[in-house]
Amino acid sequence: MIPPYAPKPTMSRHDSLASQGSQGCSSWLADCPHYQNVIESLASSEPRLRRRDPRIELKNIPWPFKNTRIAVLESQSAGLPFTRKPYRYSDPEKFRLLLSDKTPASGPDGRRIIIMEGQASAYIGTLGTHFGIHPAFFVDHERDNAPEAFKSNDAYYNISLPCVQKEHVTMRYYQLISLPGDLQSNFRVFCAETGRTVTTTRILGKFADTVCLHRKCSIWRRPREGGTGWDCIVITDPPLRFVGTSYEALKPIPVSPITRFHQGGYPDFVPHQRQMRLSCGGPPRTTLLDDLCFYLHYHCDLFDSNGIDLVLSLAQKIVASHYRQHVGFLQTYISHVQHSMSRQENLEYFNTTAVEKQWSDVQSYERRLSYYCIDLESIMLQCRIPFSAPDTSSKNLLQSSEADFQFLYMALKDVRRRVEILSSSITGLAGIAGNRQAVEEQVLSRQEATSVKALTVVGLVFIPLGFVASLFGMEDWFAPGGERFWVYWAVAVPVSVMAFVTYFMTKMVRSGGVRGWGLRFGRRKGEGAMC
Repeated sequence: MIPPYAPKPTMSRHDSLASQGSQGCSSWLADCPHYQNVIESLASSEPRLRRRDPRIELKNIPWPFKNTRIAVLESQSAGLPFTRKPYRYSDPEKFRLLLSDKTPASGPDGRRIIIMEGQASAYIGTLGTHFGIHPAFFVDHERDNAPEAFKSNDAYYNISLPCVQKEHVTMRYYQLISLPGDLQSNFRVFCAETGRTVTTTRILGKFADTVCLHRKCSIWRRPREGGTGWDCIVITDPPLRFVGTSYEALKPIPVSPITRFHQGGYPDFVPHQRQMRLSCGGPPRTTLLDDLCFYLHYHCDLFDSNGIDLVLSLAQKIVASHYRQHVGFLQTYISHVQHSMSRQENLEYFNTTAVEKQWSDVQSYERRLSYYCIDLESIMLQCRIPFSAPDTSSKNLLQSSEADFQFLYMALKDVRRRVEILSSSITGLAGIAGNRQAVEEQVLSRQEATSVKALTVVGLVFIPLGFVASLFGMEDWFAPGGERFWVYWAVAVPVSVMAFVTYFMTKMVRSGGVRGWGLRFGRRKGEGAMC
């Protein structure tokens, strides 16, 4: 049974596109009139503000998100721990009043972290107006940018140059989870609440139990005037509760709760000695919001807790951990495919159909890896991480994620190289399988030709005998044992011999034997005349 808060579209696709800004209206992003004017004034500089992501519109994903969850953590000054507000902000008006309240953490030295799980127009307008945030921050997180093929000219990447200075960072990453068995074999699966793609993996003709859920994390931060304080806003994706499988009509399929993560989830990046000393357990791994709150509560002192990039450093570690797990997942499956092709004495089970399916799967790996490299490059460009070999001699490896992303980038490029080699190997395997099939068909053809030849010889023996027997009637004198039975053999034997001679002469003419013999005979005769 689908809960009442499941996304339920109530209008047709045409009406939905028209009402959600597909005609150039900028009011879809926020419901605050003041912030709508800001969006309208910036729409000429940022064309994406005029409409929703065409990819999400094609999936009929409702807007705005109905189950937004917000966590607020505050600290009065540097050196003091963060405390989480014990409120659940289900009312946007109460949230607006909270931002306007004068608290010890609202001073110039205070620090405030707001984590929003899922975007809603009311909260976007409140945050954008209160902090003066460029609306591109919310649009960057809303865009799907999934490696899919759509029948739309608008469904493509549209991102700015790396030189553009922004106050926010948007990181795209991937979470490995398990879905019910009937959904694992479907190539078209996506989150019914956000439109994020769920990528399935087929290996050697079988679908893997683990699927790849596309995720995003966007972080905005700004220092406060007249002090050392700062404000930070984080937008994360909600947990996967419902999935869709059709672009024509959204029919949410409940899959909540997702409790099966690949190998239990990403490994904790906290030093082992600290884990044993505190014994506070690991992150819940349910959502990025819960994971960030866990690390901010227990391990905030491991990082530069006074700096404005505190949350960014934590988010980078979590995102890098997801990437590391994903790279290991890809390496395992590629090794599995390579192992199935090695140490073989006979490749009979690699028929043409299986090789074609395997070649298609490898093309899917290669396509996905190209997008993974693009996403990782985008993170490194936004975080100003150089594309060089990682320096593991630094003592600041825990607080900085520079070496982590550099290592991941090298690992992804190596996996991509292995996939390209694997694609070439499968292409060669296709040639081997095709040659084997051609040889098998040739052997079968020769066997059939031998059988036909045997039947022809039998026919050459018995057909003339039967013809002569029907001609004489084989009665009275010509019957077996009669006085003139010898006449039958006197006629039948020459006729049979003539049939054999005619058959073999016809065969020689078709094969060119008589022509070659005639040429040789004519050449010899001409040589004799010349002499």
